[in-house]
Amino acid sequence: MISPATASSHDIPLLSAAQLAPDYWLARSIKPDQILRSSTQIAASNAQLLRTLPDMLDLATAPDSYSKQDLLTLINQSSSLPKAARFYADRRQLTPADFARYQQQMALATLASGDSASVQASTVQASYALVSSRGMIRAFPTLDRVFNDGMDTDIDRFQETAVFPGQPLQVLHYSQDRAWAFVRHYHYSGWLQVKHLALTDKQTALNFANNPDFLLVTGARALTNFTAEQPEVSEVALDMGVRLPLLKDFPALVHDQNPAFSYVVQLPVRRPDGTLALMPALIARSQDVRTGYLPLTRANIIRQSFKFLGERYGWGHDYNARDCSGFIGEVYKTFGMLLPRNTSSLGKQRFAAEMQLDSATDVEKSQALSQTDTGDLLLIPGHVMLVLGRADNGQLFVIHSVNGLSYFQNNGQYYQSKLNGVSITPLLPLQLNQHISYLQALYNIKSLTRETYAHP
Repeated sequence: MISPATASSHDIPLLSAAQLAPDYWLARSIKPDQILRSSTQIAASNAQLLRTLPDMLDLATAPDSYSKQDLLTLINQSSSLPKAARFYADRRQLTPADFARYQQQMALATLASGDSASVQASTVQASYALVSSRGMIRAFPTLDRVFNDGMDTDIDRFQETAVFPGQPLQVLHYSQDRAWAFVRHYHYSGWLQVKHLALTDKQTALNFANNPDFLLVTGARALTNFTAEQPEVSEVALDMGVRLPLLKDFPALVHDQNPAFSYVVQLPVRRPDGTLALMPALIARSQDVRTGYLPLTRANIIRQSFKFLGERYGWGHDYNARDCSGFIGEVYKTFGMLLPRNTSSLGKQRFAAEMQLDSATDVEKSQALSQTDTGDLLLIPGHVMLVLGRADNGQLFVIHSVNGLSYFQNNGQYYQSKLNGVSITPLLPLQLNQHISYLQALYNIKSLTRETYAHP
């Protein structure tokens, strides 16, 4: 029965307590430990994405200089003025003067006039950096939070995504107060506070990021060990998918601790002058980490996705969390697989086996869903879900980081509430809104684990 929440029950339709454990889905998965794609296949897929998708950037082959006009175009695309009204938390609507203030902070006039220190003649030379601490990429160089007219204050419309320790960046321009840098990341461009990056040369950044001997964070989050001696590397939070080079040569004591029961990694640290220092750090073997990537199997997809279950929804990686596509990206990073950042790119760019369903009927969409398997992506406008499998009653269940919850109850009444976190739900009862179901909204099914689908 589909009914709203009571004091003794949740309001998720068709969900049982047993389904909240990964073992339930492992038991119903076909060949859960079968390797679905080899490391060689994944590397080839990554190379193709970086080479062909407009949202992706291979820093190894990226240009080391940009024309001033190209850079201005890039910044203006990332910091375009919204078409819809925006509001501060006190409900005051942003005015042209507010946006002019943010644009002035971007210092584009200085760049355009050729007065920027980074501009020589008609080109801008790229600098390189490693991310030294988790930071937010923003549409404008400001921490001001702004919202749409619905005033959902969980969704800051200036928030774009996050960067994580050890990731390489191109640094192309600075804000007027030089507290922000315009950076290019492997799948995003935007404004990052400079306190989160450490400048270095291109080769050092790439060698660090691509070191073949690395420790991988496989838990939702891991912490470096506490050390009073070096606070810069003490209890640093590392999200799932972060990889750090392993050190092979180190002294008998590291930060006054015997390293026999920890991993010793290199951690990028920002010096007071903004440049990079590589410092040893300890990560206890009790942390959810491993050397090298996980094999891409259905069992590992289930286990990794469950490590986020119940985490608060974080639009654009806000709240030290992640949104729907961020959740998917972090899970697949543990297999070494790179993905575009935004849901629209996941759904509309051609890079994997897929069934495009824009013009399909509901019957055809249901037939397409019958071909899905654990780890497949289901895309509706503005949202992506990961297939868990089918429950005992045959219902297809997904796991996703999602804000809203709505469906029609058995009495025909439309019910609305919130999930606002990483949740397990059936697909078919859910509504995108009162007039469109998730099934009707489904426009693409994408597989990252197979070569092709048999189209319905």
